[in-house]
Amino acid sequence: MIKEIRLKLIEIARQQTTWTYSTLNEQLMLGLNFKNDYDRNLIGEWLGEISEHEFNCSRPLLSCLITHKNGLREQGDGFYKLCERLYGDQEWQSLKANKKWEKGLIAECYEYWLNPVNYKNFKNDF
Repeated sequence: MIKEIRLKLIEIARQQTTWTYSTLNEQLMLGLNFKNDYDRNLIGEWLGEISEHEFNCSRPLLSCLITHKNGLREQGDGFYKLCERLYGDQEWQSLKANKKWEKGLIAECYEYWLNPVNYKNFKNDF
């Protein structure tokens, strides 16, 4: 399942867009119920595993492309906590408040995966 989610995130990056958790759930028919803590934690674990892999390969964090569907369209707190752990230079609350930083991560993702060489060489690297 995680491999399929990663491939979808790469497609989303190449389309230069973001998706909500609900859209990802529906489009990949994951069958998650986000009213359930277990399912919310599960999607967070899957996205975190993908982003840790990307970080360890010196690539942009793909999970930055998945957001809440509220009007703010921001990532979940788990994403920012992961970034705090991976980057280690700021607390997660500061990262969450920094919309310029967040938009930069998304732009890096788009740029990286639109590059045909990166796409060809690393699309199946999981």
